[in-house]
Amino acid sequence: MDNNTYIFNFTFTPKKLVETRKSVQKRYEDIDLLTASQISGMRLPKLLELIRGTPETEIESLATQLKKTDIMVLLYQFPHQTESNETQKKINLLICHRYSSTIGNYVWGIFQHEFQNVFVQDLLRRCFAVDQFGFLDLSNSKLIDGMKAALINRSGINKGLVELLRGVTVKVEHVLKAVKIKADSPLENHVLYNMLLEGMHSDEMIRRDGEGFICQLLDRYPIHDYQQVMKVYLEARNHNQFHSNLLEQAIVRLHDPRERIADWEFLSEQAMQQVQRWLLEIELKKFFEGDVGQRFEYWKRYLHYIKDVIQLKGRNDPKVAFIYFENIVVVEFGNIGAAYFYHKAGFNKFILSKTTGTEFSSRSVTAKESLLKNMNYTKNGEPLYIHKLGHHGFFDTWTAKFTRHMQEYMDGYYDYAE
Repeated sequence: MDNNTYIFNFTFTPKKLVETRKSVQKRYEDIDLLTASQISGMRLPKLLELIRGTPETEIESLATQLKKTDIMVLLYQFPHQTESNETQKKINLLICHRYSSTIGNYVWGIFQHEFQNVFVQDLLRRCFAVDQFGFLDLSNSKLIDGMKAALINRSGINKGLVELLRGVTVKVEHVLKAVKIKADSPLENHVLYNMLLEGMHSDEMIRRDGEGFICQLLDRYPIHDYQQVMKVYLEARNHNQFHSNLLEQAIVRLHDPRERIADWEFLSEQAMQQVQRWLLEIELKKFFEGDVGQRFEYWKRYLHYIKDVIQLKGRNDPKVAFIYFENIVVVEFGNIGAAYFYHKAGFNKFILSKTTGTEFSSRSVTAKESLLKNMNYTKNGEPLYIHKLGHHGFFDTWTAKFTRHMQEYMDGYYDYAE
């Protein structure tokens, strides 16, 4: 026989019992509120009259004499904004003297709809002083400290909650759930919007919550509120710091500014230029996608000088991009070959204008490409063609050649040759 003695340690968490207790507690809370709602019309006027006539020094004594349903009647109609400040303060004192987790939970719910009311905030602070929001079951010490800081914020508890959401390192949706802020409540809408408004100047919040979550929040807001948040976001960044999902959402909500500028007029001129550069870069990147010659890597160096990028998008049109600078247009084709350089005015008048006509649309792809490779230096006495350059050799070789020509052309020396 084995004479060894084995001692087993185990812990037992009565999850079912806890869930049952909470269910029963919630049921009786609902019954209390139902009773309060039924007798409120008769009982509330007498209660308020009694409180008005009771000195503040005797409120604690009065609190012990009242029934639980009396307290629930006061809460059911809370806040009592038609009463004097003195009476509202006494009501808060009375409720706190009869504090329970049920009352704390109910006051927290009221606050989520009346968060700017000073007496609701006062009652919430008094509740916190009793049990530090025990009804929230907060176990995270940092979250508890954050709630303390929010409660004493001089600009109001709602402002403190905004700072709490901005400062946490875990995802904000987890924090909202932990502190039991109800989805779509006025408080949730307020703190999330102001979190965005105050935090979108940096990437910290976007990294924490993810672009997808931020986009979901932004979709909630009407156009004016959306523009205010995007103003903060866009004016704090250069085009190469933009997040693709946020900009793509902006193009959908505010339209492409190259086609309709009205919805973008909230931006500064500098920020608008950055948006335009982002759009141009995306246009170039899509056009040169899969390009073995790395032409996109070269042309993106000129984003500060490129004014527009136009592609032909007809069903039988060749893959071609017209890259507009101040006074010249560079024509690049989908298949690597040569890039054609034109005077902008002549190009618009004698080439671009032809691409919208019925004669052009009826031609074959090859014939259309030939039309776009017009090598007449002048037409009808106006400057047209400048030069063409191939993308031959190593990347450093052909890009160096292009750069030498571009420097001369952008300075107005169109006769440059090697």
